[in-house]
Amino acid sequence: MKNLFLLLLLFLPFSTFSQDAYLANLPISGGVSEIGVSPSERIWIATKAGNTYYTNKIGELWHIGPFGSFDPYDISSGKTFERVNFFDENTLMISGFIQEGGKQDFIFRSTDKGTTWNKVKFGKSSWIDAFYINENGKAWMSGNSQLIYYTDNKGETWKSFDKAGNENALRFNTIHFAKDEKTGLFGSFWNVLYKTTDNCETWERLPTPLDQKKYKRLSKEHRPDIRKIRIFGDYYIINQQGNIFYTKSDNINWIELPNISDFETTSDESIYLIEKDLKIELRNSEFVSVWKSDKKLSSTPSAINTKNKSLFVFTYGEIYKINKSDFIVSKLMTNEVPIREPYLKVNYKGEEIGFDRNAILRFDKKRTKWYRFMESLINVSNAVIFKDQIVIADNYLNKRFVVNIDEQKISQYELPKSLFNLTVNNINKFSIEIGSQGCFHSDRQFREYRLKNNSFKLYKKGKRFLSKMDKEINPQLLNDIVNEIDNSRFKKLTVNDLEITKKDLDNFKDFIDKEEQKIKKKGYDRFDYDKDYTFPGENTDFNFYKNVADRFDSIPDVVINQVFNTGYGNWSTTTVWRKMTIDFKNGEVLTIENSDDKPNYLYTPWIINFNGLIIKSNSLELGKLINELTNGDLYSDVSKEKNYAIYKVADFLYKQSLNKK
Repeated sequence: MKNLFLLLLLFLPFSTFSQDAYLANLPISGGVSEIGVSPSERIWIATKAGNTYYTNKIGELWHIGPFGSFDPYDISSGKTFERVNFFDENTLMISGFIQEGGKQDFIFRSTDKGTTWNKVKFGKSSWIDAFYINENGKAWMSGNSQLIYYTDNKGETWKSFDKAGNENALRFNTIHFAKDEKTGLFGSFWNVLYKTTDNCETWERLPTPLDQKKYKRLSKEHRPDIRKIRIFGDYYIINQQGNIFYTKSDNINWIELPNISDFETTSDESIYLIEKDLKIELRNSEFVSVWKSDKKLSSTPSAINTKNKSLFVFTYGEIYKINKSDFIVSKLMTNEVPIREPYLKVNYKGEEIGFDRNAILRFDKKRTKWYRFMESLINVSNAVIFKDQIVIADNYLNKRFVVNIDEQKISQYELPKSLFNLTVNNINKFSIEIGSQGCFHSDRQFREYRLKNNSFKLYKKGKRFLSKMDKEINPQLLNDIVNEIDNSRFKKLTVNDLEITKKDLDNFKDFIDKEEQKIKKKGYDRFDYDKDYTFPGENTDFNFYKNVADRFDSIPDVVINQVFNTGYGNWSTTTVWRKMTIDFKNGEVLTIENSDDKPNYLYTPWIINFNGLIIKSNSLELGKLINELTNGDLYSDVSKEKNYAIYKVADFLYKQSLNKK
């Protein structure tokens, strides 16, 4: 009954104060690519940071395992765990890149349910990339040694088979064996698929989907890796380079499953398919659909497995158990560490309120611990006291809610029609800056203006920064910027806002032709990260880009809004930002900032912060006004080009079309 109560508690909002409100989210450190599930459905996780975690049943508490710690900065040297597997209820095994004394020739093995672990040597040193285990105590694995390691006694001893085929540096990424324990498929990191029918004594190379031209690589630089291969019934199913195909085993003719993102087989040779919309389908060994879920996963899976004809799905924040009768989801909770100090807090009526994912936290002064007081419908990325209310927003800054702590309720929130009480000369000063922060450097250049005699006069400036910008600024231009932020919240972009002419479109098509010829002549460099105009590869469908130009006026408004509401993000260790700060006479502060690694057109979208309330603006007019304010000196040249605006739309639509395939 206690376990059932806890399971129900994990599903429901914490509307009552209880001991379980002190449970913390499991602080997982390191990547997870596989999960282990025992016959009794104990679940273990081993991470690339060398940590292990486990629970005795879905819905129960999680625990730190024998390796690693709850410290996210504690990285175990020589312990890059790729997976943990069960031979039976008592016998477990961990493999990956496990090194000691400069050698990687052993795995960790436990025979007492993971309490104690021993090192078992398997042969020549190897980073174990691929592994398959069956329910009869047999397992096969392979890695960078290219040898194949085999056990038939639950990992107690191992023997080695020679490498498959004659290819140089053949490294397998995925292995799967049929129930006869002789027929196996081995998929490599580079478009090689081998089959054995006598347990690795002889080999037959099978055609891959790429070999059969069932899809086309966008570039020869892209690795055509075989990410997963499975056998079920008379069928094979494969994930090659993110594309899913299946075929009859006696006649290899790969057929694409364009709506599927992942799959896993069961002990009775049925197969679970995860659809791109995150719903689940179950097909039998004849590949006939027998069940589809109405519910869907909350996010893309990090790892999946099957046991007892159920599908288990891990998403870092949740674990699922799914079958025709159940769709159980449980959060990963532990009582072995306290709830961490929330990075996002507000002070409400003298009390700190914290936010962690979708949990709303309060602090228990007697226990000196945070506890979960409520749960929101969103993961909270912004929280602020705005007009005496707690206002929260989601990760995309699209949804907002008011949190009523006193009544323990959450309701939708609409921003007021006007954020600013703007009158003439209501702004005291403003500044513009460019900065960058990296591992080994920090740099900031700025320019500040202050109101004096009904005009903004230059007060401070960095050397050679914004040298084209006027030393005196008309206050009306600042008012226009603030008003545009206020008004653009209720506007949607249309293709007309881009002000694209026929000449612009013709120039764009000429540009695409030249880019295509340049790539054909010089080749495609996938490591050229600094270029603003980039394409997926030398086999890009450049006609697609030109066709977008031909139908540019008919592009839906929803696409235009999405293109210029999507930033590139930060993918390097260095952050570069452009920022404008406006200080009002009443003490309120407004910042307008963009810190994308690569600019969108006119540096959209801008992140607006007004007294802690954060909103996102894709207003092109705002971008133009800031450009006017600085006399065109703040932006890179390419970000101001109409050609770049057209490219951003066409590139968005092309990548969208690739994802739908």
